[in-house]
Amino acid sequence: MVDNEEADRELLGHVLAPLGFELRSAASGHDALDLIAAGYRPDAMFVDLAMPGIDGWETIRRARRLGLADAAVAIVSANAFDKGLDNDVEIAPEDFFVKPVRHTELLDWLERRLGLRWTEVAAASAPAPMQPVLRPPSRERLRALDEAVSLGYFRGIMNQLDAIDGEQPECAAWTEAQRVLARQFQFEAMGRALAEAAHAG
Repeated sequence: MVDNEEADRELLGHVLAPLGFELRSAASGHDALDLIAAGYRPDAMFVDLAMPGIDGWETIRRARRLGLADAAVAIVSANAFDKGLDNDVEIAPEDFFVKPVRHTELLDWLERRLGLRWTEVAAASAPAPMQPVLRPPSRERLRALDEAVSLGYFRGIMNQLDAIDGEQPECAAWTEAQRVLARQFQFEAMGRALAEAAHAG
């Protein structure tokens, strides 16, 4: 993950680390090239375009000259216009992500480019604890949270849940249940919970 923005590196890490990926991050193209020169050989590389020093395109060119020709490479950029740019490093439009990266698109890309097959691991059954009363937040807060969920934007979801806790502490049990779903990237389940909360309200 090569990006000068720490928040964007963290977002990718939040998606990939729980799935068992071994991750390395670099805050600049030069840092990434230092890792590769030292012998690091990732299977996939996510590169921001606009970085201080050398940009993403030049980072990819130099990485390939250092022996990274076989790695799957994706561009991650805040500018959707960049997706249509011609380039000399063979990055196709389907290897391009617009920030914030949607986790479903990210996982689909990894499955396609690395030949992965996702499996579900069932959680061990345990006696169900006493369930606390789940009081949903106001309609306004539900709408804001729903926007973040529909984008699959982990950091935005957590920020919205924190805001609800600050304004409506009586909803703490409800927000904690949503945090559990968010950390597992179960955004469809969160969408259902939001729809139920809106209907109940």
